[in-house]
Amino acid sequence: MIENSLTGVWNGTIFVQSMPLMLLAHFFLNGDEIAGYLDIPMQNLSKIRIDIFEMKNQRIIFNATTIKLSFNGIEKNSKLNGIISRQFIDFPIEFEKIKNKTEYAVNRPQTPKRPFNYVDEQVVIRNNKANLILSEKFTYPKSQQPIASVVLCLGAGALDRDEEAFNHKPFMVIADFLTNNNIAVLRYDERGVRNSTGDFSSATDTDFADDAIAAIEYLKKRKETKNSHLRIIGHSNGTMKAMIASNNSKLVEFIVLLGSVGVNPGDVLYEQIKGILIAQNVSENILKINTDSLLRTIEIIKKEKDNRIVRQQVEEYFKDKIASVSDKDKKDFQNNMETSLLTLDDLTSPWFRSAFRFEPFDVLSKTKIPVLGIWGMKDLNAAPSQNLNPTRVALETAKNENFKLITFDGLNHLFQKSKTGLPNEYGLLEETFSTEVLHVINDWIHEINSYSKVNSTYDFLKFIFSKIFNFFLNLF
Repeated sequence: MIENSLTGVWNGTIFVQSMPLMLLAHFFLNGDEIAGYLDIPMQNLSKIRIDIFEMKNQRIIFNATTIKLSFNGIEKNSKLNGIISRQFIDFPIEFEKIKNKTEYAVNRPQTPKRPFNYVDEQVVIRNNKANLILSEKFTYPKSQQPIASVVLCLGAGALDRDEEAFNHKPFMVIADFLTNNNIAVLRYDERGVRNSTGDFSSATDTDFADDAIAAIEYLKKRKETKNSHLRIIGHSNGTMKAMIASNNSKLVEFIVLLGSVGVNPGDVLYEQIKGILIAQNVSENILKINTDSLLRTIEIIKKEKDNRIVRQQVEEYFKDKIASVSDKDKKDFQNNMETSLLTLDDLTSPWFRSAFRFEPFDVLSKTKIPVLGIWGMKDLNAAPSQNLNPTRVALETAKNENFKLITFDGLNHLFQKSKTGLPNEYGLLEETFSTEVLHVINDWIHEINSYSKVNSTYDFLKFIFSKIFNFFLNLF
């Protein structure tokens, strides 16, 4: 039966702006019916539900309406040949069934399993400023006061508390490791994800930072953590939330920045796309076509507030530019134009607009609390070559006396040991998060905690001696 021949994992590639984009289709039996989901590793999308499925003879049709994607094709000889359509743009594709399970690693040995050696509590907190609730997971030691408490800030996208992607759960791994080392951890689903309320699509970085502050304020009220030091760990775009939250709340005593931006996110996005294209060995012409159009698009978005004018000017850019493109490059240019216009709604969303306005220097140059920054040398999303030194300059400008910036060889943006650093490798790796980096984060938190205690004791003794001195001074 065709249903039985379909079950399993299928691997296919489309070409977007001349860049290969891998899609993984998972099909399985749900009762008597076929069901499935998609992974798009390069776009950090996983478990996208296939909600419409039709089969007739050898023809297969399926839709993933949440991302406006459809497939129409024929199944033959363990292959699916057809067309992927997304927002009226068609891409030819050939899905091939993965016969060897080692071709697609699904084993996730680092994912924590019950029973845990700590309290694992589901909590709900309120962000009164935004009138929404956040669904959270709070983990803390069973029998002793934690030495510190940490809030985890998620990266880009509408992610759940575990930052789950490709069956990896990096935030769950981080929370488990730290809690087993006497550090309480609060992690939460983004606005509009799972049981968290609010609208993710209309939120800005400042709004997301307010969610992190609400989480910090919750920890300050809990009896288990009210006397502990409060920290924020941000990953990827979550580092911007951590920076803003630490700047807006005096409760935040320390931040960890994982794969952080150090310059304007528009510049980071430009280098990200450029770095990925170079890693994929595209031609110089394709590289120039893609990077030039992206640079111009970002410039227009930064300048124009009206999304309609942005679209009009981007369309005019492509219309003017195509006249000077050689016949050899016209097809690549056309593909780039179609994809650029397709992604324009995302780039003009409230979050992207706020990100393009964000200048890390403006925040970090005022940051005097301890900062730990960590990058992987194969990070193509926030390359340390672009972001580490500006972070250092900003913290030195702040006269910050306690910061540490570290790089790790061979690690990608998700802090996995990686061959290429390319996003399409994320789901193929068994490692979820580098144990070496986990130890560095844990050791730093314990070290800073000891430092804080010493300084607190020093400040207390200084206060007492000043009182004694003033007392005797007043006797004369």
